[in-house]
Amino acid sequence: MRLQTEATLRTAAIWIGVACTAFLLWELRPAILMAFGAILLAMVFDLLTEAVSRICHIRRGWSFAIATVIIIAVIVLCLSLFGMNLVQQFGQVMQRISAGEASFRAMLQRMGFGTSLLDTGNSLISSMLGNVVSTGTGLFEGAIIMLIASIYLAARPEAHRDGAADFFPPDSRKWFLRSLGAVGEMLKEWILGQLVLMVTVGILSTIAVAAIGLPNPIPLGLVAGLTEAIPYLGPWIGAVPALLVALTVSNGFGPVIMTGIAYLGVHLIEGYVVGPLIQRWFVGIPPAIMLLGIFASQIIFGLPGVIFGGPIAVAIFAVVKIVYLKQKVETGDQTISV
Repeated sequence: MRLQTEATLRTAAIWIGVACTAFLLWELRPAILMAFGAILLAMVFDLLTEAVSRICHIRRGWSFAIATVIIIAVIVLCLSLFGMNLVQQFGQVMQRISAGEASFRAMLQRMGFGTSLLDTGNSLISSMLGNVVSTGTGLFEGAIIMLIASIYLAARPEAHRDGAADFFPPDSRKWFLRSLGAVGEMLKEWILGQLVLMVTVGILSTIAVAAIGLPNPIPLGLVAGLTEAIPYLGPWIGAVPALLVALTVSNGFGPVIMTGIAYLGVHLIEGYVVGPLIQRWFVGIPPAIMLLGIFASQIIFGLPGVIFGGPIAVAIFAVVKIVYLKQKVETGDQTISV
């Protein structure tokens, strides 16, 4: 009887601990997402460090210092050369987007739609803009913290990996480190491919918008390139500001139609030319898994989860495929496995 009581209490304590852990993880969702973002930025630092070390043939410590100086110098240079100009252009873009939204509402009213629909649409737009502004403020603060944390992580990656391995039994530490390395390699491959796509889409969008004659092509191209960080959904999100700006250019629909065709062309080039080439050399994830991962991440983490939904889906896919199923992932120049 006593043994049965002890077993029952032990089982109850285990389930209470599981419930408390789940509740704690749910409440710490922003911190978990921020930690994941810091790891991703640390991987970017590590990729640049490896490139500097390979080119200059110097030790990792010096390579990391040079990579950090390069990143900071690029940020400072961009802010000093284009900062004020981009701020002014982004301000003009936001004014034109507001004017485009007003033109769109006036067009709907001329077509005979009721004021209730317009008021509902205006309420939804205001709510969305409020969420975007509040989220943007939080993302800016989080970006500073993630940048600082990523520098610490990239400076001493072995110490942090060994510290995480200490939570596992001695006979499981080697397996954990191999698994962590395999998942990290897959994430690095995906990040490289995504960076190439972002630069490609940003340049093509800037050229297309400038050719059409829309004002402020650099901010619009920058928005298109940044939204490409959201796989599959990003190109369509990035096209919305350009379409709203096109509404303010003239009274006709010519610029809007041309802008839509241009962004569709950029999306087709990205999807059928650049994307397949990148998937041959870097890691590609099935579209259905990626989209489900993005939507699930948005449900769990909110709007910031959309930004990190892609890499979260890649990490989970890598854990299941490489660690759990023990399958190999072939890339252009290497095989990733545990």
